[in-house]
Amino acid sequence: MARLGELLVDAGLLTSEQLDRALRAQVMWGARLGTNLVELGLIDLDVLSTFLGRQHNMPAALARHFEKVDRELQLLLSADLAEMFCCVPLVRTGPRRDIVVAASSPLTKKAVGRIADDLAVEVDQLIISMAAELRIRYQLERVYGIARPARFMRAPGERITAFPQFEVVPVPQDSEPEILLEPSGMPRTISEDELTVPVQAATPAPAPSVEPEPVPEAELEAELAIALEPEPEPERPSQVMHAARPLADLDDLPADVAIDAAVPRAVEEDNSSGRERRTYVRTIGDTRSPEAALARISIRRVAVTPPSGVHEPTTTGKTVGEATRAIRRATDRDRVAELSMDALFRFAPSCHAATLLVLRGQIATSWKGFCRSGAPHPELAVPLDQPGLVPRVANRNQTARAPSSDLGPIDQLLMASLGHSTGELIAVPISIGGEVMCVIAMVTEADSASTTAESIAAAAGAAFARLMRDASR
Repeated sequence: MARLGELLVDAGLLTSEQLDRALRAQVMWGARLGTNLVELGLIDLDVLSTFLGRQHNMPAALARHFEKVDRELQLLLSADLAEMFCCVPLVRTGPRRDIVVAASSPLTKKAVGRIADDLAVEVDQLIISMAAELRIRYQLERVYGIARPARFMRAPGERITAFPQFEVVPVPQDSEPEILLEPSGMPRTISEDELTVPVQAATPAPAPSVEPEPVPEAELEAELAIALEPEPEPERPSQVMHAARPLADLDDLPADVAIDAAVPRAVEEDNSSGRERRTYVRTIGDTRSPEAALARISIRRVAVTPPSGVHEPTTTGKTVGEATRAIRRATDRDRVAELSMDALFRFAPSCHAATLLVLRGQIATSWKGFCRSGAPHPELAVPLDQPGLVPRVANRNQTARAPSSDLGPIDQLLMASLGHSTGELIAVPISIGGEVMCVIAMVTEADSASTTAESIAAAAGAAFARLMRDASR
């Protein structure tokens, strides 16, 4: 099966450089490649859906198909199944009243069977179609009240979120020490000794943004037909591969519907349609009342990093040096984050709670973390356009800290969201080539050393750099 990025490049809708940029963004921001392509403004939601359909030999559900959704039909599918399989019914069509179901990825035979049972139809009456992940997440929230994680909401600030354009530096296999990506194109190595201090580097000049050439709607309709008919591929045992069926036979579909080529908008009343309305991630800076902010923060929780002892010593190491080496050699972004938080939990006993924040646009959203007390780790977003330790670290690429008595409103809310009101708040940058990509925010005892956290941050930065480089190969 051809890869999504390759299909878009072959069609002339992306350059190789733009694809590499999105692949690197995926390392830091997570989610699927298509989601990152849309957020970077390189393609729109309908183009993404069309090429997902082409990739999987399935029809595509576009904005105009979501315009005529059957709300009563949608509510026949339980919210649990809709969330589990990341799908939503659209309409009934044809003489047999087949049901079109939009999904963000091909569904297994078992999944299709469960959906058919819930909708009280036969399996062959379901037409599974492909839709962009961002659009499905939006529909799950609108139809079933399943809140989107902050990752799938628009970051405040610019319409298109910027992402640094690093130049790839080749690295020999199994070479040590790690070689980072540098905006200047010059390699800079990190020695084992240097891993005990934060990496200091000048902030590079912002790279010019690359604006994609607009594609006329008429041309898209001509070239990217809804019913795509590529060469059939062998059926995979775990998937139901539906032959491409045109969705143009849905009753009274409107003419072309222009969509906003960005991310989903605000969820409003039931008259919302396939054209998503703009919304932004709520941050702890949206209110100056800690009680109100924490009441909202507690609505959604993320997984707590397992306490010490869960991982075998051969995985994370018995010393800080062994742990940082394990971080640098981690095989994926989630493993880097998990190992980083585990190392901080085990080797920084004065740290009461910590969260790994990912920078995206004008916010930093929580990803992994722990509360030593065992309390749930909250999902939160810190604004970068208001005074605070996290914005200072993002701008200066230097560790920042302050006792609770000297914290401003944003930092007080950040500390409170981590379950503490006293001690010190420390923010440590995770940077690649001088560009801060993540920040470790942690609550510690007064006058605690930050060298362990800085060693972990340096190792995480080296790991993310390697993963970025590997992603663009």
